[in-house]
Amino acid sequence: MKILGFNSFGHDSAAALIVDDEIVFAVEEERLNRKKHAGGFPEMAINACLAYEDITIDDLDHIAFFWNPTISLSKIPIYLLKFWNKVPTLLREQRHFEVEENLGMVNYLFDMYKLPKKLKETFQSQNPKFKFHFFEHHFCHAASAFYPSSFEESSILTIDGAGEWATTLLAEGKGNNIRKIQTVNTPYSLGAFYQAMSIHLGFKLIEGPGKMMGLASYGNPNGKVYQQMKKLFRLKSDGGFDFDMDYFSYHYTRKSGVSEKFTQLFGHSKKEGKDWTEHELEVAAAAQHIVEDVVMHMAKHLKKVTKSNHLCMAGGVALNSVSNGIIAKSGLFKDIFIQPAAGDSGTAIGAALLLNHQKLNRPRKIQETAFLGPEFTNEICIKAIEEAGLPYRIAREEIYSFTAEKILQNKIVAWFQGKMEFGPRALGNRSILANPMNKDMKDILNKRVKFREDFRPFAAIVTEKDCGTFFDHDYPNPYMLLVYHVREKYRSILPSLTHVDGTVRIQTVNEKENSPMAKLLKTFEKLSGYPVLINTSFNIKGEPIVCSPQDAVRSFANADVDYLIMNDMIVWKN
Repeated sequence: MKILGFNSFGHDSAAALIVDDEIVFAVEEERLNRKKHAGGFPEMAINACLAYEDITIDDLDHIAFFWNPTISLSKIPIYLLKFWNKVPTLLREQRHFEVEENLGMVNYLFDMYKLPKKLKETFQSQNPKFKFHFFEHHFCHAASAFYPSSFEESSILTIDGAGEWATTLLAEGKGNNIRKIQTVNTPYSLGAFYQAMSIHLGFKLIEGPGKMMGLASYGNPNGKVYQQMKKLFRLKSDGGFDFDMDYFSYHYTRKSGVSEKFTQLFGHSKKEGKDWTEHELEVAAAAQHIVEDVVMHMAKHLKKVTKSNHLCMAGGVALNSVSNGIIAKSGLFKDIFIQPAAGDSGTAIGAALLLNHQKLNRPRKIQETAFLGPEFTNEICIKAIEEAGLPYRIAREEIYSFTAEKILQNKIVAWFQGKMEFGPRALGNRSILANPMNKDMKDILNKRVKFREDFRPFAAIVTEKDCGTFFDHDYPNPYMLLVYHVREKYRSILPSLTHVDGTVRIQTVNEKENSPMAKLLKTFEKLSGYPVLINTSFNIKGEPIVCSPQDAVRSFANADVDYLIMNDMIVWKN
């Protein structure tokens, strides 16, 4: 049984392939076409899925899509009745939307019905047998989290900007079935609220929320702004929420996510994301606190209704590792699984899994890894290095001692190994690594390598068994989706990964999940005493994470990075 899942016409398009109930391959279109957050038809990603299994589109039994346009079309009259006075603004703007900016897929609903024909034409189908399926967006998110988990039953929480109409799903998973408990619907959206706050503070669409999460640590989360902002929100007894839409405009415009009424109370919107006042930092902190309040409210309601010890999460808001960490440390659930590709790219997996398990009732298999993308042989890597004119040598096992020594000497090392990660985080196969003990390393990386805002923190990668030694929780976190506190005694020892509020986003590693990275951390521990490194994504500003050896050598040549470790090769600059 071969099932292709994909998403398109929004942001972070991707494709995933399931063969005999197992996710064998998944890749984001952006990694292949090199356009960050690419949202168009994922032709290259689908091609990569087919090539991985050496099949054609005619070998597929089913194709699953992450959106149900019929639901969207059925909700248009409701939108028109509710927001009739906003429609002219929406109609003026929607003609100029980039695909990644569109609201509610409004420009692409009829294109979705043409997808079976487009697939046959694009991939030159001769004798197609596949059946095409539309699935509801939030159920795809839910499937992406529940079915790959090890849980036979679980609470499920998915939160993002919006699906066809729902913005949040509270559900319960049992065996092969996902049952809806409650939805929060348009226009009330926690993801869109957070996005609106980031735009208000000068950040760009899509990438803003991740940046604002780091900025929020510099403001007072319990100050006057929070007290004012939380009055706009209502936490409902059914586990849902709503808020006063008079203060927001994200449901009909991309120019600003907030209304004039909001700016009168909380200050004017910034045109650029820099030079924030204390008040603006407090706005960021308040927005983060609101998200934490609402997410915890929904998690508590799910616990009450399902009585489950397990929680599965997905959707863009599930990438908010600060609120995830609060749930994990609360003890509300014994075990938590968050889909590593929690954003829309993960719905490619979710759509395929929803078909495989809920519709076809086929057996589930645990997702053991997020390393689901392309990998490259030494021969291909060497060809890319030589074409770039870079010096190198084949080092094999020596790469571990060499890399550990250079990092301890405060050199910056790009690390390219094995299969590429699926999802937005670099998890140790397409990473830039550095010394967390150098107090200046955060500033060096932000200024020299990443060319990004100086307030933004870096993640830590640590051996799983040692996580509780250095950080205030030992719950395994292989996908970098939880934030912990650095223990007080280690904050001065690991200064460059300790954020202003004493926190750090954590990734734990064990031998089974990533043997090369586990070996590198142990080697670094022998030299330094600490199995901890700074881990950030291997890419240059404005580009996605590197995928191929060609991407890697180009990024290495153009970044202020000292060494590139690519498979068995050590690469340096003339």
